[in-house]
Amino acid sequence: MNAHNTNTGSLKLSFVVIALSTAMLMGCATKIPAHHQGVACASTLPNLSGLAWVEDDLFIGVHDAKRNSEKYYWPRISLVRLPTSELEGVAWQSLDLKFPGPDGPSSDLESASRIPGGKGFLFAESGQEGEGARRIFFAVYRHGTLNIESQVPWPVPVENVEASEVFQVGQQLVFLYAERAESLPSTKLRWATLSLNPLEFGAFKEVTYEGVDPVGKGARPIVALTVDTDGFIYSVSAYDSGNDDGPFRSVVWRIGKMIADENGNPQVELDEGKRLATLDGLKVESIAVRESDKSGKQVYVGTDDEHYGGIIRLLPSVP
Repeated sequence: MNAHNTNTGSLKLSFVVIALSTAMLMGCATKIPAHHQGVACASTLPNLSGLAWVEDDLFIGVHDAKRNSEKYYWPRISLVRLPTSELEGVAWQSLDLKFPGPDGPSSDLESASRIPGGKGFLFAESGQEGEGARRIFFAVYRHGTLNIESQVPWPVPVENVEASEVFQVGQQLVFLYAERAESLPSTKLRWATLSLNPLEFGAFKEVTYEGVDPVGKGARPIVALTVDTDGFIYSVSAYDSGNDDGPFRSVVWRIGKMIADENGNPQVELDEGKRLATLDGLKVESIAVRESDKSGKQVYVGTDDEHYGGIIRLLPSVP
């Protein structure tokens, strides 16, 4: 699970299950003191600070390992596979990716976005104060491998972004993000057109989103975003007590729609919001929609429960 870059960043999916036991043992061994060796880890999935659906039962998860902390050697990006009839439990494998540029591995990755049309993924650092890392990475998934192709600095000043997404309006890709705005009553949803080659952003527009639940000290109005193929925007709000043992609380919302205005330009249209789920005791920080002919439209969430690790779960059917 060393984050140093030693290869091309490719991983054959056929190795995911084979390497699972080793990955689990390594994850536990870094956290359990020597005098407790032999005690099993109840949770082996790292905290999921961002989530994006790839295909079938496969997702990409990102993790908020920091550059200047004890988490330096923790995984940055992982493949996460849902349980199957042949495999109980969630399978995951950390990817030893090569990050371009002189700044080395990511620091505080907090969101992952699937680019429509099979064009790749964006992974964004939060820009949290003190981290000194404000980059957005473009990655491509081909034939069972993931490679980071390029990176750019955040195109605008940001402060602790935990939610971003890419959507398509007409023929134009759109990048959408929100700062978590801890303990504040509202945050801004901001969006701009996006080009991939080279990675460039247009002028940003914004709209204010008022937090509904949770609110007050420790509340974070938006910590995750995703958009389905119909343009509906899903968000997550969360409460963090500031203690890595919790308590936590999260609410999943459908808050509006991304549309084209009368001139064909992308526009965020917020509504009164629809509560999809309330998760007491869990800190959800990632959300992804899986859409297929077989399963229809399904919403998955992932948690960053600090000392308790992460989980990924399917929410009830979206009305």
